[in-house]
Amino acid sequence: MGMTDTVTRWLSNVKDEGTRAGIRQPMIAIADRLSSCMTQSAGLIIKAGASTLAKTSSLTVGGVCSGVVKGIPVSIAAATDMPALTGLVITAASFNVACFFIDSDSVVTVAFGTEGTTLAKVVFPPFPVGKALVGYLSITHSSTFTGGTTALDTATTIFCSPTGAIDPSILS
Repeated sequence: MGMTDTVTRWLSNVKDEGTRAGIRQPMIAIADRLSSCMTQSAGLIIKAGASTLAKTSSLTVGGVCSGVVKGIPVSIAAATDMPALTGLVITAASFNVACFFIDSDSVVTVAFGTEGTTLAKVVFPPFPVGKALVGYLSITHSSTFTGGTTALDTATTIFCSPTGAIDPSILS
């Protein structure tokens, strides 16, 4: 039987408290991303023409997308609706992202980034500790986009379903 390893155990080998404290925060963030990620794509798609919702693809292998959150296996059934984008407003001709996260109880939530006048200026939302990124939508529209009202196929929407550890705030 394998042993679950922890950052705390590894840091206990660092004798100097100041050094240990200095490296704890980035190590915890990296460990959280590595222990909380999707391992099988959600294949995010639009629910149906003129819909305001995204959903997991019905083509997911075995009928589910899967991952781990804090080392606990999680899954989402094929064709499951993602949370509504209620509260997301994007200025005409600007860009933003809507990120879907799953927790260890397989509950999916959504968080919005900070809009930018170009896609490169969009800032992802802080990734919540103990949740895995299921996927995200990159959205722009020629007029104001209002989540829950504007259809995703009316706007220019890119559906992204990455697998593996990802956190845009951890840069080199």
